[in-house]
Amino acid sequence: MDSSNEIEQIKNRIVEQVAENMKSYGHAGTIGKVLAIIHYEDKPMNLDELSEKTGMSKTRMSQVLRQMSNLNIAEKTFVPGSRKDTYIVEQDYYQTFLTLVVHNWNSLVDRNVHIEKRLLRDLSLIIDDECATEHEKQIAQKLYDDSKASLQYFDWIRRLALLFESKDILKYVPITEVENTE
Repeated sequence: MDSSNEIEQIKNRIVEQVAENMKSYGHAGTIGKVLAIIHYEDKPMNLDELSEKTGMSKTRMSQVLRQMSNLNIAEKTFVPGSRKDTYIVEQDYYQTFLTLVVHNWNSLVDRNVHIEKRLLRDLSLIIDDECATEHEKQIAQKLYDDSKASLQYFDWIRRLALLFESKDILKYVPITEVENTE
């Protein structure tokens, strides 16, 4: 048996698993692939190396690395003797998860709060409109109340995201060792 080949196959399975996990976090599988590849290469990697490993074009690889940098799970690093941009990734699984969840939740909250505030403004105009019928005003008031409740809900999500971002969540759900299941 060729252990080296077997190890590469296992690494490839892990890379695919991380890519699938990334999709469940609401991000592109390509981000997961790149994250896992750099993690398991255990060294900074440049665009050429990553393009070769993933089969992606340099342009696409550059886009993925920019997304990862924006998510704070990858960053450029200096490699002495190299003029190419090289990248490292967050090595802490928990931090990566927390970063991705917080990013998703904050994006969700920002988008929805913006919409709800616009709805409240529009509904207020109907409620205050002298030409609107009483029935229309009642419907507008119900929708207005629902939007206010939505804002309360999104505030809760934002505060929950802060609990994750500050890592205070680990006080309530601590990291524990997993026993060998063999």
